[in-house]
Amino acid sequence: MTNRSPLNRDDAGPSPLPEIPAQLRAVLNGIPALVGYWDTGLRNRLANDAYCEWFGFAPQQLHGMHVRDVLGETVLEANLPHIEGALAGKRQQFDRTLVDAAGQSRFTEVTYTPDTQDGAVQGFFVLVTDITERVLADRRRQRDMDRYRALARSVPGVFVLLFDAELRYLIAEGQELETFGYRKEELEGQRIQDVLKGNLASELEPRYLAALAGREVSWSRQIGHRTYRLNAGPVYSDDEAAAGMVVAVDITERLQQQKIWEALHEIATEVARNAAPAAISERVAAIVRDLFNVDSAAVVRFTGASSAEIVAMAPTLPPTLSRRQIFSPSDEPALVRYRAEGGQAAEQMRAGGFQSAAAAPIRVRGSLWGAVSLTSKSRTGVTEAMMERLAQFAELVEIAIGNTEARTDLEQQATTDALSGLPNRRALERHLAEHVAQSRTRGTSLSAVVLDIDHFKRVNDTHGHLTGDVVLAEVAARLRAVARAEEIVARFGGEEFVWLLPETDGAEALRAAERARKAIASEPFGEVGFLTISAGVCEQSDAAAGSLLDCADRALYEAKNGGRNRTSRYGHASPAVQPAPAGPARSSPAQNGPAQNGQARDGADTLGA
Repeated sequence: MTNRSPLNRDDAGPSPLPEIPAQLRAVLNGIPALVGYWDTGLRNRLANDAYCEWFGFAPQQLHGMHVRDVLGETVLEANLPHIEGALAGKRQQFDRTLVDAAGQSRFTEVTYTPDTQDGAVQGFFVLVTDITERVLADRRRQRDMDRYRALARSVPGVFVLLFDAELRYLIAEGQELETFGYRKEELEGQRIQDVLKGNLASELEPRYLAALAGREVSWSRQIGHRTYRLNAGPVYSDDEAAAGMVVAVDITERLQQQKIWEALHEIATEVARNAAPAAISERVAAIVRDLFNVDSAAVVRFTGASSAEIVAMAPTLPPTLSRRQIFSPSDEPALVRYRAEGGQAAEQMRAGGFQSAAAAPIRVRGSLWGAVSLTSKSRTGVTEAMMERLAQFAELVEIAIGNTEARTDLEQQATTDALSGLPNRRALERHLAEHVAQSRTRGTSLSAVVLDIDHFKRVNDTHGHLTGDVVLAEVAARLRAVARAEEIVARFGGEEFVWLLPETDGAEALRAAERARKAIASEPFGEVGFLTISAGVCEQSDAAAGSLLDCADRALYEAKNGGRNRTSRYGHASPAVQPAPAGPARSSPAQNGPAQNGQARDGADTLGA
């Protein structure tokens, strides 16, 4: 090797450069890298096509060029120590960021290998491997790992494990990691077989391998009183599962919330099935006891300023505890420890073995309705941690109870005539269908009476509709007074009423209708004076193909056409008797007044007074 610098192109001097054989060029072009050879004068002796293309030269141009003309001053200056090392016979390997002919930055791994013959260096081979994709992938992987760490550190109730193909932990991060008995320093860099305790590695290995194979695996694990949901899945690089990741989430609260919603769904179902409020309260007490794992639970309704009644309790009310309690209504959740000086209620609870309790208020339609309570035979069995969930549950329970009571009110409103207070036509049709079915099943009698106020239009025209409404309400009251408890008197519409009489034949129904007619005619209606009604009676067995009410209505028209203030029975000829005019000249109420609820019917089977 000359003492003069090989960087001096003049010193290097020209030298003949033989052509590269075609076979050698084919071999060089088959190598997936940039391949070149520089002599001790730093002139290019050979280069494959990739090398030429990288620097933007044709093969004929590059052959024989000085390295300074190829690399440029800046790159040459950076590579000079490695060139000198290679010419000194020492293999060089380093990374370099280069700009290709298209102006794109590329990451490369460069190797200078000395060509030594008979102990003298003749030049050096250059192998430049483009590692841009690998570098970028490493950077993406590192960026992803940083993100995983940041995620695990920031999300409460979560930890993240990242492992490679050798089942070695790359990342172990998260607030919940120590709940499992491990610290990140113990796990990172270690294989699961070397660091996990007991049989845990054997349990996890097939799940980790499944994740590396591209599958998602999920399982749950109970740690103390907490429940975790773990998911293992692949982490892809270049469309291949290069690593696996486990994400563990504390789902304890979610499971508890799910149980609460399932419980509320059950309660809502009971409400939808028209269950009685007492039955719903009993179910609530049983559900609350199970949800909170306490000795007993109850639904309490406030009955006064300092009194309450235990509506339902699970398990059943113990003999030491009175259903009626001296209770101070509270609009806030409360935690109680029963003490000897706690009063009568505390004394009863202590006698039953209970030592602690919690209660959350139930409000219905904005008013304090009652409370849902928990009791435990341990002083620590009811804790502050339960209060928030109990209050939340109480809010949902009050919706169920409120809906139940609202439904009861709505049903009452929907089936009751507001003016008369009697069942309306909708309710009548339901009762009629039920009684007709019972009559057919049991083979018992059923009769109906259709009643209509005579000349009611004159009342409205003469005295006004408000007075007419008063008259209708009074007629309804008198009809209720003559009906028995099991009978249905309903307002059918306008001035028409219907009276259902189960287990009553037509003759008895006719006598009942007569008593109703006399009850209406016997007393004046205030300034309106005396009024009369007409009635049509029909027994189910006489209705034939027509409906019971249709046939009773035909009998009513017969009574109207016969002169009003009379009763007619469908399918039976009515005696031609002219009823006496209404008013004081008629029989006294003592003789012909209304029958009281529960009285047996009597009187002749006659039409007219």
